[in-house]
Amino acid sequence: MSAGLTHELRERARAEGFDAVGIARADGIERHAAVLAAWLRRDYHATMAWMARDEAARGDPRRVLSGCRSVVALAMNHGPHEPPEAVAPGRGRVARYARGRDYHKILGGRLRRVAAWLEERTGLPARSAVDTLPVLERAWAERSGIGWIGKNANLLTRDLGSWVLLGEILTAADLEPDAGPAADHCGSCTACIDACPTGAIVEPGVVDANRCVSYWTIEHRGAIAPDRRAGIGTWMFGCDDCQTVCPWNVSFAHAPDDDRFEVRDDLRSLDPVEILAMDEAEFRRRYSGTSLMRATFRGMRRNACVVLGNLRDPRTRPALEAAASDPDPVVRSHAAWALDRLGLPSSGDGT
Repeated sequence: MSAGLTHELRERARAEGFDAVGIARADGIERHAAVLAAWLRRDYHATMAWMARDEAARGDPRRVLSGCRSVVALAMNHGPHEPPEAVAPGRGRVARYARGRDYHKILGGRLRRVAAWLEERTGLPARSAVDTLPVLERAWAERSGIGWIGKNANLLTRDLGSWVLLGEILTAADLEPDAGPAADHCGSCTACIDACPTGAIVEPGVVDANRCVSYWTIEHRGAIAPDRRAGIGTWMFGCDDCQTVCPWNVSFAHAPDDDRFEVRDDLRSLDPVEILAMDEAEFRRRYSGTSLMRATFRGMRRNACVVLGNLRDPRTRPALEAAASDPDPVVRSHAAWALDRLGLPSSGDGT
């Protein structure tokens, strides 16, 4: 292993804007692989079938990159520029990471450049990933000493809290590993568990996606289960509740020194009535290149109906009545549910 090469790699990664770099040998996450297997057996992945694919590879990076000897975990700060803001009446909330350009695009290019430099420097293969390979990102970040996996299943760091975005580089190079894994500093705190609006954190470090607001508003396709809709509250895309209350975020999180994750004014919150009034071309024109595209046009209109149903503002009746006649049966049924929450009749199917 080369200490000089490892130092150069760290410097290169920091020059690309990464705030933390950790290195681990390509083994030692058997415990995390076992946790994943148990999580899958309990069907906590809901309809995210892709989580069950390549399960063996998620526990062994050598199945992803032949000859892999080291895993480089990298974290980038996307902390708040201001305290958690109150959303204006009638607006829907958006998870903090989604309030600007899609972070996959921001991290992806920088990771590829670091991986390309490492390949050129060593003559050995390297692959980078931001949610694009079957890699246990948080496990490697913990294993390499960047932070620890908290009770809300997010990665926590002592310097930045949990407002970090993760990426990895798998390499056949023999790099000098860090002294990880990181120690757990959550202690007896249960703030995140207590704050979860739907009880999705079923035990420390374990999230049941079947209850999670982020799952329902982003990953789920089709109708949201009726018994989950009220718990979504005013979240239009994702949920930050378990992170906002975390003492590590309250005390240590801070904004990046640059504008890499510049917040767009139109993504600080969303107007659900406006979303319902858009056609798909307008939605794509406005939000292409943002994380909102992950939820799809159909999903965001579905979410808008749920938020309006939870807001119970009778002034939104015209928008919901129009949506209750929408050609899309999912939008139609959620609009009917929302009208019912307003105490108004609808001819649509509110199931």
